[in-house]
Amino acid sequence: MNDDKEIEILQFVRKELGAHELGIDDSLTSGRSMTVFEDVFSMMERFSERFAVDCSGINWFKYYPRVGIPFLPNFLLPERMKTDHSPPARLTVKMLVESAKAGRWLYN
Repeated sequence: MNDDKEIEILQFVRKELGAHELGIDDSLTSGRSMTVFEDVFSMMERFSERFAVDCSGINWFKYYPRVGIPFLPNFLLPERMKTDHSPPARLTVKMLVESAKAGRWLYN
C-alpha cells in the first residue's frame, strides 16, 4: 500500500469522525482524539465496506472496556455486568492502514 492510500484512509477517518487534526498515530480510544464507541463503530463499518477489510474479528472490549452499572460495586454484579477498569488499548489510523493492506483486522 502506498502513501496515497495511507493519506486516503487518514482523510476518510478525519471526515467520518469530524476530527480534522487527527494524526496517523493518534489514538481514537484515549488522549485528545478520544472518540465514543458508537461513532468509531459506525466509521469502522463504512471503512470495512470502502476499503474491503474484514473487521468481523475486532474485540471491541479491548478498545472500549465494558462499563457496568456505575453506582453499584462490581462484587454485587454478575460477571457480564461488571465494569472493566483496564485502560483501553490504542486504536489508531495506522492500525486501519495496516489492516487495509492485509484485508482483515490484524490487532486482536
